[in-house]
Amino acid sequence: MKREIQSKITWIDIINPKNEELQILQEKFNLHPILTQELKEPSTRSKIEIYDHLMFIVYYFSNYNESGKTSEAIEVDFVITKNTLVTVRYKKYEPIEEVFETLQKDPNHQYLNQSAAHLLYFILESGLIFSLRQLTHIQEKIKDIEKRMFQGEHKSLIEKIAIVKRDILDQRIIARLQHPILESLKAKGINFFGKNLEIYFNDLLGDYEKLWMSIDNLKETIESLENTNNTFFESRTNEIIKILTLMAFITFPLTLLSSIFSMNTSHTPLVSSPYGFWYIVGLMVVFALVLLIIFKKKKWF
Repeated sequence: MKREIQSKITWIDIINPKNEELQILQEKFNLHPILTQELKEPSTRSKIEIYDHLMFIVYYFSNYNESGKTSEAIEVDFVITKNTLVTVRYKKYEPIEEVFETLQKDPNHQYLNQSAAHLLYFILESGLIFSLRQLTHIQEKIKDIEKRMFQGEHKSLIEKIAIVKRDILDQRIIARLQHPILESLKAKGINFFGKNLEIYFNDLLGDYEKLWMSIDNLKETIESLENTNNTFFESRTNEIIKILTLMAFITFPLTLLSSIFSMNTSHTPLVSSPYGFWYIVGLMVVFALVLLIIFKKKKWF
């Protein structure tokens, strides 16, 4: 699908490019056949390249997949000249849809009446702001985990914590792909677009730093909660083991005592008495109570 906005500059947006669409781009912008071939399908890495008359960028945005409960990388390829910006992508991405609709309704928008670099800034900025907004679902999950943790739901939180950690890891991986592109854009973009664009590229790096710090804070928070939950879980496990050990320590002497009185000998005490059974049971109860009093005084439970 191909759509276009024309003003002082032109924005061509192509989703799932077809051969004929790429052929038109190749002829219109004098693209090298290798570059045209790269636009046919998703790339394997992010990059930024400058040719005589255009700039080519492979950039990855992050997008949360609700069904998969994780974040995925959305690739957008940019072909930029002085007065034209072409975006080629292979999936729909909400911020670009919003930016396109905004500019389509307002052809006199400032980012359509300056340069292609200003439009590039607007799109990348929208993506970074969108990524920051998407971190909200992670923050909400972390708050829910914290609440449940102090309600004693330690075992059920193991899976929830693992899902959040995977989501944060995906966010970090995608953010790492963005950083070298934004750094290169600052270094190379000034030469290609002019010194006056430096403030825009610095602003993108500033927003990126906010995003990275937010992701890093979430990483530290979930790791701290995981350690706390493990401590709770281990403490509870240790308490259970302690109780089982005390029970075993108490029942073993009683078992031994009952085994002794169950021996089939003629001289076993109390066995021949008419109340022998109750004597033996009483002896075992007294023995158990003595052990419990000893354990209590030593604060073993």
